[in-house]
Amino acid sequence: MSEELSLVATPHRTILPALPTPQQAYVLIEVLPWVPAPMVEDRPVNLCLVLDRSGSMAGAKLRAMKTAAKQVVDRLGSLDRLAVVVFDDTSPADLVIPGGPMLDQEEARRKIEAIEERGGTHMATGMRLGLEELLRSHHPQLVSAMLLLTDGQTWEDAEDCRALAQECQTAGIPIHVLGLGVGEESNWDPKLLEDLAQLSGGEWMPVEAPEGVSSAFESTLYAIKGAVATHAQMTMRFVPGVTTRAVWRVTPLISRLDAHSGAMNDIQVFLGDIPHGKGQAILVDLVLPSRAVGAYRLMQTDVVYNIPGSGLTDQRTAVDLVLNFVDDTTQGSQLNERLMNLIERVIAHKLQTQALDEAAAGDAARATQRLRSAATRLLELGELDLAQQTRQGADQLEQSGQIDLAASQKMRYATKRLTETDI
Repeated sequence: MSEELSLVATPHRTILPALPTPQQAYVLIEVLPWVPAPMVEDRPVNLCLVLDRSGSMAGAKLRAMKTAAKQVVDRLGSLDRLAVVVFDDTSPADLVIPGGPMLDQEEARRKIEAIEERGGTHMATGMRLGLEELLRSHHPQLVSAMLLLTDGQTWEDAEDCRALAQECQTAGIPIHVLGLGVGEESNWDPKLLEDLAQLSGGEWMPVEAPEGVSSAFESTLYAIKGAVATHAQMTMRFVPGVTTRAVWRVTPLISRLDAHSGAMNDIQVFLGDIPHGKGQAILVDLVLPSRAVGAYRLMQTDVVYNIPGSGLTDQRTAVDLVLNFVDDTTQGSQLNERLMNLIERVIAHKLQTQALDEAAAGDAARATQRLRSAATRLLELGELDLAQQTRQGADQLEQSGQIDLAASQKMRYATKRLTETDI
């Protein structure tokens, strides 16, 4: 057993009333690296850049993309592997740099500089070729990842993209997705980008202007190379009667996670890479069955993972959750303030995300109501700027029946960051 990671399980209360009916409970499971962030060395990576070179990328966007890609080349060493794929609306996509060791940086830079814009946006072709290249070099000792950049809405292949993201998760290859530009001229679909990141175990973010591409590539590469563990799989084993309502990642950013049922009362969640620093924190929304007075172990959680560059695979760490039930409700323990604050931030993000989905589906009335509820919660959390933006979105919806695309693209990401700072 490795000591790279530890698990800490914190319930919203440690003492609960013994009720004759089910009751809701929250548990925060923190996956924490033992190694301090400054001591983490660069992990060897197996990286594929999947880049949009459609006609809308012409000019400043294309120049910024090529500059950022060349800076990635400069950052990689002989132990790293890199592939570069560009896509438009033709099939198959073009392989600019085949996957392999980064031995000739000058040649790689020359090939990237030769990229030219053309055609439309058919993202699945680029993702498919990128995954093929990554699988050629995929190994537990490397941190494998896809960095996908697009500025437009993909044509008629969104479900193919989602299926490919699921294949990436199965292989243990997260996708980090960047939406370049905001508004009608950069009409990438924030819901699709969020789905691709969520399904694969990666993350997504908007890059509002071309001058931000280099820093976005740099921060993403820094996170990839700083992974403490990869291909992390969490299994939660519940006693009979305990059910799961939802599972959320709350650190580093908020993201709803897909929970898959396993044997008996097991639930599996794919975590992907565990970053240095704060690691990951997972919020589990549970319904507990009726319990008599006493102490009960309600769940055991374990995480299985690989440690890149070490030769260690299938390492495991575990934690149990034991709660006390009492018949005197006045003995109930105080609410965990940090956990309750995290819950409120997740609810605000959930309300806003649901509202944006409803607005996109044409249900302006319900979306307006949810946005106003989200704005109220954000105001109570002290997030004044976000609350104002959300209210403005609600007003716009009420008046015109739709939200400006640029506002929607930025709003969807903004509340993901509500837990970014230490609570």
